[in-house]
Amino acid sequence: GAGSSDKLEKCAERGYEAIEEGIKGLEVGILINNVGITYPRAMFFHEVDQLTWTKILRVNLEATTWVTRSLIGPMLHRRRGAIINISSGAAVVVPSHPLYAIYAATKAYVDKLSRSLHVEYKQFGIHVQCQVPLYVATRMVSEVADIDKPSFFVPSPEVYAKAAVEQIGIGSQCSPFWAHSLQWFLAGLLPENLLDTWRLSVGLRRRGLS
Repeated sequence: GAGSSDKLEKCAERGYEAIEEGIKGLEVGILINNVGITYPRAMFFHEVDQLTWTKILRVNLEATTWVTRSLIGPMLHRRRGAIINISSGAAVVVPSHPLYAIYAATKAYVDKLSRSLHVEYKQFGIHVQCQVPLYVATRMVSEVADIDKPSFFVPSPEVYAKAAVEQIGIGSQCSPFWAHSLQWFLAGLLPENLLDTWRLSVGLRRRGLS
């Protein structure tokens, strides 16, 4: 309801104020925006309550935009810096992500924002990169995809982080973990309607299990 939205807005404002205070006087050379929340379970668009989708927009869109806007000014002044924004294969690798539509849309925003800022600011010595992970064995992934341990295609957070750091400064968009890049390549060989059908079946199965 409106009360919950107001509380969420006030909480966000306090968080931004705390960040502003914390970075005063610091020379931040690399910013990594690795924030993201999704639905508590697979849901059709009309089933997502206002508080849930408002939280997703606040965290995935507003927080990433706000922090980037706050730190790019000092980087511009120094004529150097790197900003790494984490998108998702749900927004970039597959043509649709049914039953998680709002999450996928916010991550598509992150991708387009990052790639546009890369073009805007590379002339000023600031490298902006969008990294596109697929599944990583994190708590969020375990809750929505029933993945609780690393595997060939699902790295641990530590393995993924090492690959991610090694790609900083190389290109405007990448999927750092090699097996994710392979999956991305293979997905590009398949017809979009086949991928759409597959993703819908996955979403419906998860909805049935929740």
